[in-house]
Amino acid sequence: MLGKAARGKRFGLVACMVAVACTTGVVQPALSHDPTAEPQGNWTQVFKTVAAGTPTNRPGRGLQYLCIDELTQFNGGKPPVFSETDSPWVHGLNVVISEIPYVEGRVRWENHRFKQVLKGNTRRFIGNGLPNHVTGEFPVRKGTAAYPYYESAIADSPYFTADRIPIAAYDLDITIPRNPKYHDKPTCINQLVSGVATQTGVVWHANIALGEGWVDPIAALPTDICFGHPYDKEYHYHGWSWKCFPDQGKPWRHSPLFGYALDGFGIYGPLSAGGKVVTNADLDECHGHFGVVDWDGKKRFMYHYHLNYEFPYGPGCLRGRPLEKVNDAMLKEISVRRRAATAQHAEPQTP
Repeated sequence: MLGKAARGKRFGLVACMVAVACTTGVVQPALSHDPTAEPQGNWTQVFKTVAAGTPTNRPGRGLQYLCIDELTQFNGGKPPVFSETDSPWVHGLNVVISEIPYVEGRVRWENHRFKQVLKGNTRRFIGNGLPNHVTGEFPVRKGTAAYPYYESAIADSPYFTADRIPIAAYDLDITIPRNPKYHDKPTCINQLVSGVATQTGVVWHANIALGEGWVDPIAALPTDICFGHPYDKEYHYHGWSWKCFPDQGKPWRHSPLFGYALDGFGIYGPLSAGGKVVTNADLDECHGHFGVVDWDGKKRFMYHYHLNYEFPYGPGCLRGRPLEKVNDAMLKEISVRRRAATAQHAEPQTP
């Protein structure tokens, strides 16, 4: 999701991905999260966000290397550069998890659908984008702590402000290489959908948001307790997304597979060999490294990405190469919607 909300100000949002169908969730009593959302281990309570002035046009440790045409066009033809965030849960570069005004609610998605299809050298994911865990209640309820932030964030017609956006099903259909190959030269991330969380059937988005400047989404707009929210009705993750994953592994072992980047390499949790929490200093400029992991039922020494607590929290660039043209139809539809959103937000919007 792209956007930011703050006191007394309006901020534009740029659509990320098209949602083409609607599925009704079952609203449970308003609780913070499902029991399965409890993470294992004594996780940190502070994220390290991105510093003002950080570029997006090159790879590097702690950077996010982007080449998303719509964002560059919206930024006057120049690659986005991150700005400072003044949200009350951000102190310097520290994002204090306990201070984030999460979107409340406990909604179960009974029609969750997701499967993986292996065929030849490809790995295909087919589903409806609905998670297998509870989410916050969207549209965001008036009177809740997160509501003012969403109400101040401009969205796309017919919603106009982000507080009105629901979660709905869409046709998730993404194919990636089954046997990715490592390249010394990193590839930039060219779309907002950066990976697929196979444990839950939900996508990850690149961690960039547009407000008065370009910012880290978790530092600018509250998510639900699972670090997800919808834009254009598509539920997606930012930041500490593994909080609600059903298999978080053992505290003293390497984290299990959580999903895949679009280049085919696996995305694992925050623990490396021996249960050590990985920091950016342990990872390369794409937020990954080589090591022994579980891969298609076998132990294998290979390159892989990690999620952790330091920006960009997940893949910052790609070490493999996404398949060309395979996902073109889906990505074209997404791009058309993003371009329309970009044009819409060229002028101020009002509810």
